[in-house]
Amino acid sequence: MLKNTNERYGAIAKLLHWAIALLILGLSGLGLYLADLTYYDRWYNASLSIHKALGILALQLAMLNILWALYSRAPALPQGMKPWERLTARITRGLLFAMMVLIPASGYAISTSEGAPVSFFGLYDVPAIIPPFDGMNSVASELHYYLSYLTLGLVALHAGAALKHQFVNRDGTLSKML
Repeated sequence: MLKNTNERYGAIAKLLHWAIALLILGLSGLGLYLADLTYYDRWYNASLSIHKALGILALQLAMLNILWALYSRAPALPQGMKPWERLTARITRGLLFAMMVLIPASGYAISTSEGAPVSFFGLYDVPAIIPPFDGMNSVASELHYYLSYLTLGLVALHAGAALKHQFVNRDGTLSKML
């Protein structure tokens, strides 16, 4: 089953969910690693190129995920959820979708702040389309940094809620995505 049903996520939603989850965690780890390197470290430029290319991939998958979510609605939330849990789930999901776009967009703004394109693993270049302005790199860097940490918090909340619903409430929430 490719599309979501009212009871379960379909194969496409699952593939996008887990691919994006792995990218978010991998990019976060790589970003933390990069933060400890200096410009003159031999791994700095290679790691940065990989981070940029994976960021482009994350943005592409996020856009596809958003389109898919609009086309194939998510399964219904469990019946026993309290109103505040439903609201929290919807807000968290919406914020995660927003972060999947905002973080790569801010990374793109950092990378293109001097007018240079971003390479996607040497296969093609994503041109600089945002006109550079004074302070663009600093503003985009701050956004990228803080939004990344906010996202890790949202991911922890999302994962914790899924585990709580699966193992405490026993309502099958996690199994919908496995």
